[in-house]
Amino acid sequence: MNVRKNTFGAGVALATALFSTTALADGVVNVYTAVPQNFIDEMIPVFEQQTGIRVELIQAGSGELLNRLTAEANSPVGDVLWSVDGTVVDFNPDLFEPYTSIHDDDLLPQMRKSELWSPFTAVVSVFLVNPSRLGDMDIPTSWADLEDPGYKGMISTARADRSGSAYIQYATVVQIHESEDEGIEAYSRMLGNFVLSDSSGAVPRFVNDGELAIGITLEDAALRYKAGGGPVEIIYPSEGTAIAPDAITMVRGAPNTGNAQAFIDFVLSVEGQQIVAELGRRPVRGDIASSDALVPITEIVDMDYDFAWAANERARLMDIWSDMVLDVQ
Repeated sequence: MNVRKNTFGAGVALATALFSTTALADGVVNVYTAVPQNFIDEMIPVFEQQTGIRVELIQAGSGELLNRLTAEANSPVGDVLWSVDGTVVDFNPDLFEPYTSIHDDDLLPQMRKSELWSPFTAVVSVFLVNPSRLGDMDIPTSWADLEDPGYKGMISTARADRSGSAYIQYATVVQIHESEDEGIEAYSRMLGNFVLSDSSGAVPRFVNDGELAIGITLEDAALRYKAGGGPVEIIYPSEGTAIAPDAITMVRGAPNTGNAQAFIDFVLSVEGQQIVAELGRRPVRGDIASSDALVPITEIVDMDYDFAWAANERARLMDIWSDMVLDVQ
């Protein structure tokens, strides 16, 4: 996909003001991404206008992108992997090249989880609820509530083998319990209530449109529907939720290394992270505030998601997940 320059609101106005002091570069950067479309619409034109670098995009879920990068490993085509669960990167280190951005010192220390990738945004897992579709059931306020068989067929979530955010949700449920076995059993009971989707982006849409009552999704996706006047409410689980960074990283053997580094630097720059905040995600720079439309992060129970454990145990946990899916189908 070739994304052309266009005009998208305040972000481009900011870029125009900076344009005269920004050196132009030649060529292209090939970006593989699972980022929502609104980030593409707002950020890519600004980057292109600032740098003169043309962006070529491949958009897909993190699982599909990883498969493509694996197939291309001996002759890389992609330059950057943008907006995926960082465990995808950490679990496949041979596919990626460490790069320390010029903005690294400006990033929140708690968002730096790996030398292989930089944080793009702080991602918060939430429930999106359409109360009109709950029938006699109450609004769920905890992960444990989702185990209630009364919610069977009412909960939308993405497949953990297709979506990095869905894997985080799965690992979150496992981690909040005293033992792994208890967490797996709890998630298995939830899985019996789930309607699985191949696309994480479809989850909040199903809830907003009234096809399903509850969605396990990301905070910014939920906020788009809530701010758009949808009949939905955002719930932060009472036991705590994952507040985890998603990753941006450079592909090992990237054919356009300099342009890849320029793209990563832009995403982590003041102007890049200001766009992040405007779009309802939480920025990873200490000098950029989150949107006023979001609940203050101090009011969210942080379950202290163990990123290293989730990365190290990913293959084993996904084998367990696959078996659970077969058991409930």
